[in-house]
Amino acid sequence: MSDSQPSPKPSTMPTSFSGRTPKVGDLVSGKIVKITGNVAFVDYGGRSEGYIELGELRDAEGNLAYGEGDAIEAAVVNVRGAVQLSARQAQAGKVKQELQAAWKSQSPVEGRIVAVNKGGFEVRVQGIRAFCPLSQIAEHFLREPAREVGKTYTFIITEFGDGKSLVVSRRPLIEAEKKAMRETLNERIKVGERLQGKVTQVKDFGAFVQLEEGVEGLIHVSEISHERIGHPRERFSEGDAVVVEVIKIDTARGRVGLSTKALEDNPFKTFVEGVKVGDTVTGTVDRIQDFGAFIKLAEGVDGLLHVSGISTERIGHPSEALEMGQELELVIEKIERDRQRIGLVSAAVAEKRKPVDITVKVNDIVKGKVQKVERFGVFLELDGGAVGLIPNGEMDTDRGADHLRMFPVGTELEVAVIEVDKKRGRVKLSRKAMKTAAERQAIADYKKRENAPQSLGSFGDLLKDFLKNQG
Repeated sequence: MSDSQPSPKPSTMPTSFSGRTPKVGDLVSGKIVKITGNVAFVDYGGRSEGYIELGELRDAEGNLAYGEGDAIEAAVVNVRGAVQLSARQAQAGKVKQELQAAWKSQSPVEGRIVAVNKGGFEVRVQGIRAFCPLSQIAEHFLREPAREVGKTYTFIITEFGDGKSLVVSRRPLIEAEKKAMRETLNERIKVGERLQGKVTQVKDFGAFVQLEEGVEGLIHVSEISHERIGHPRERFSEGDAVVVEVIKIDTARGRVGLSTKALEDNPFKTFVEGVKVGDTVTGTVDRIQDFGAFIKLAEGVDGLLHVSGISTERIGHPSEALEMGQELELVIEKIERDRQRIGLVSAAVAEKRKPVDITVKVNDIVKGKVQKVERFGVFLELDGGAVGLIPNGEMDTDRGADHLRMFPVGTELEVAVIEVDKKRGRVKLSRKAMKTAAERQAIADYKKRENAPQSLGSFGDLLKDFLKNQG
């Protein structure tokens, strides 16, 4: 074919050429009447026969795919002199028409990945070159795109152009399939089922597992094992076959929660069957955090030693008192079976936190020593170990008085008990109430000694008389 000829643009239907000369680009239908030399002559109904080069009629092995008498469709590619026809261009024209129709209707087409290009893949769709962006070949990132070469998938044509630069995508089909899967998810799998799947991705937070075509679940890192897992890659790699238990199904979001931990014996349950709150246990420091330290008590069993439970002295950070691998004897303070948590404290803290038997009652007059002074009041240690608080308003001192200077730690004070909350282990004390109590006692003594009448006058007069008699 002459290089000067324009590219043929076949019409959509073969044309009758009785009485007229064909034009380049026309699509004709005829019959091979003679094969000779390197050409085949075709009677297509025109004034003269057209010809096709035999190279176009050979198959992949070089054998002729047509013979004399066979029907054939071809495109007119040259009308100078004899009419030259092309079966390949006719076929290409039909393919482009089919692909254009598929693009308009968004019908799926089949394509084969033939190469990896910058940013995507080269795809052959019915012999036509197409491009699929890397992000459109799958719903997740492909670590090794080259593994896709040679695979055949169905695609949607997203850009048609002139039919020579197609852009295709698998994502719309994948998303549509996933939506259909979500709608029947509860019918296909059930919570508690044990299934086999294949690991498709491993992330920092867990591993994705394909359970069946279009159904994928996640094993969160916390559900991999009862033992502590630093990273999911310690247990899984892409392509691994794995048995899992379904622990959660979210049909609205199309998510399935999986667990391999559920298939293991639970060491926590075994451990807590043999211990109780108050028991002393031995463990080693496994991890140190700002808020405390995790203590390994047994394989797969950790307890939390909060920073406040390390010592009776104030500690800014657990690392001030603990080292990795250090062996400790601790007391179990709390067991949360539903959350599988164990709270630990040191023996000294456990002793300090033991509940104190409060024997005092409201209106008792008691003595105690100043334990500490805070901005809101003074703490007094009473006989028997109970600690009471004298709020600033009950100290019977001037407003803004420096109680730390006036009542150093160890100072003994006599106070009245004004409130007792045994459930919360709190006792409220008052120095101010002591004066009132003394006054009440003075009146009582006066009545007793003087056999005073019911109407006694003002308290000042009574107190004055009482003090006079005392003198």
